[in-house]
Formats: sequence, structure tokens, C-alpha cells
Amino acid sequence: MQSVTASGSWSLGIDIGGASVKLALVNDGAKPWTLRGDPHEMPSVDELSGSIASSFAKLLKQSGLDRSAVSSVGVSIAGPMDANGVLEMAANVPALAGVSIPNWIQETLKLGVPVTAATDANAAAACEHRRNPMPGRTLYLSLGTGVGGAVLDDGRPVIITRGTSGHFGHMDVSGGDPNAPATPGAGRGALEAYIGFRTLEADGVPFDSDDRFDHPTMKRALGAMANGIRILLAIYRPDHFVLIGGTVEIFSPAFDQITAMVNDKLTHAAPAKWTLTVGQSDNFAAAIGAATLSGLA
Repeated sequence: MQSVTASGSWSLGIDIGGASVKLALVNDGAKPWTLRGDPHEMPSVDELSGSIASSFAKLLKQSGLDRSAVSSVGVSIAGPMDANGVLEMAANVPALAGVSIPNWIQETLKLGVPVTAATDANAAAACEHRRNPMPGRTLYLSLGTGVGGAVLDDGRPVIITRGTSGHFGHMDVSGGDPNAPATPGAGRGALEAYIGFRTLEADGVPFDSDDRFDHPTMKRALGAMANGIRILLAIYRPDHFVLIGGTVEIFSPAFDQITAMVNDKLTHAAPAKWTLTVGQSDNFAAAIGAATLSGLA
């Protein structure tokens, strides 16, 4: 068992996903403690409350920490939320739509400490920044079944609308093509419709083959990604661009090609110098990031 080497307070992060909850106890002086809760499918609010409470008890036992060691709680969840942490929509856990996430967690855990709520994109970005801090403004683009992301200024999220830095995956990168691909959530021509995993899988892209970039859907995807990055560079002017998420490795061998496409007659509104790198996300990134953000609140 890992020993508790850090003293002082700890932040608890809770990532509420469609398949399970994930918890992390974070302290700057020690490796995070993490735990995955039991699997669930479309759980009720009461079922989620029970899962979070029991998982927290298990994590305390595993870490050897007392409840009093927790000084803040951060919650990560997919979906837009208002300034008070009320979830507007929750595709993965629809029972939480309309729920004040901070108030609900306060009632569930009864820790008597501040509780903050963040989107899963902001939380994952905060975890990346914790592991690899980058000065200035960093834009994190998350690639997976869907496409999202966040902008951090020296580690703090830039919030523009509905608890997010913007809905990056919903950008229209089609150039007006009437035959552009579409997804039910993001619409026609959206970046997500070009580079999301479901599109690539449905079109038969051979992910494990070195020849995958010869596939017409992958060629189209690389062009769409370059267009999306060009737009984001002009709007947000980040110093650094970091790709994170479960499908990053599909695209990473083409980074030089993507960078060249982005820089080809790039608008002067974009920063003169910027970097493109790959993050190191794992399954507990959102929980660790939520805990990290709660400590900044």
C-alpha cells in the first residue's frame, strides 16, 4: 500500500461518468490516491449518491486519511452548467439535469467544505496543466467519441459560456460543403463530425495500420483538424496547443503534416509562435483535475 507522505489538506475530485464514478484525493506533496466506483448505467440521483458515498469511504480507507483531511471538493461532469453549478443537460447521466451539483454533493458527503463543479473538459485540462504546467495561455483539444476542450490561463479556466471556454467540437469547419458529415449533437459540418471516433470507425479507418492516413476519411479529418486549429488560434490566441483524449494516438504521427497545414498562410490574428504537443491524460484525469480546480477556487 502507498504510504501517506504528504501533510496538510487534501482535495477530493469526483468525476461522474456514464459508466461509473471515479474519485481522486490530491495533495501537492504526494501522488494522488484514485478509485473507480462500481459500474452503472443510467443511474438515478439516489443511486449516484450511494455510489459516491461508498466510493469515498473506500478511498479514505485505502489512503489511511481521515475525513477531516479533505478541505475542498471538485466535481467533474459532462454537460453545460450555469454559474451556480446547475447542470443544464447531461447526456451520460440524465437524472442530474437541473440539479445543483455543489448542493447535491454537499448533502451527499456532508463534509462541510467548499464544493465546486466543472465540465469534464475543464477538469481534464487542469490535470494536464498540473502534470505539465505551461506558462501563458494553453488550449486543450480533447479527442474521443466526441470533441471538446478548454482554455487555461496559467492553469485557470477561461469561462465564456455555460461553464466552458466554448464548444470546440461544434465549430463548422466544412467551408460550406453541402455534403459535409453531421452528428446528432454537433450538427452538419462540425469538427466533431470529421474527427470524432464514431465517424472514423463507421467509415472503416484502419486505426492499427500505418496506411491509415491514405484513407479518404482520414485525409478529410486531417484537413478538418487543421481548419479547426486555425480558427481556434485566431480566436483564443494560445501560446500552446495540446491534444488530449482517447484517440490522440490515431492522429499523432501526422503532427508535422497538421502543423504545416495550419501554418500555410495563417492569419496574422493568430499568435506568431505556438506549439502543438500531446498530453498524457489517463482514466482519472478528470477526477484529478476537478480536485485541482477545487483547490484554486
